[in-house]
Amino acid sequence: MTARWPADPSHIARAAEQLRAGAVIAFPTDTLYAVAARAADPTALTRLYAVKQRPPGQPMVWLVLDQAQVERFAVVSTAAAELMSRFWPGPLTLVLPARSPGDGRTLALRAPDHDVALKLLRALGEPIASSSANPAGQPPPVDADHVIAGLGDGLDIVLDGGPCRIGQPSTILDLSGATPRILRQGAIPAAELIRG
Repeated sequence: MTARWPADPSHIARAAEQLRAGAVIAFPTDTLYAVAARAADPTALTRLYAVKQRPPGQPMVWLVLDQAQVERFAVVSTAAAELMSRFWPGPLTLVLPARSPGDGRTLALRAPDHDVALKLLRALGEPIASSSANPAGQPPPVDADHVIAGLGDGLDIVLDGGPCRIGQPSTILDLSGATPRILRQGAIPAAELIRG
């Protein structure tokens, strides 16, 4: 049975403890509700993919606090740093080269502009692997009811922080190659990110 907790400070702290113990949880971000696990926990990540019903080859987005946290895991170019300063926290996901070959060739990273998500990231102190909290191919959720209806008892905890403000996915910009590429058009128009 999925526990539904209010997204107050004490429950956010408890949710961070549960993440450390391998939990798969859902919580609000500025864009949509996220389903998530510790990025550094392979067992929890396997559960996350199963809950999401997502093929293992599709990478998750790492939610982070800020550029300083990103720099431990990925190579941050001047262009990436500029975009982070303009759009983070916010609905922009950047695909960057991984610093360690063991992390895979690239990492997709985003700092969400939502108090609950940022407090959870601070309490945990490390990146959270995430995706929208819906089964693959289903409409993305904007409130806790929608999350529970879609993912049912696959989750350990849902932090209920009310409806999401933006209600559409982040824009994904790939900066890992020679030319920036929009991989998903979302809340930020491409024209604001790539100067023609």
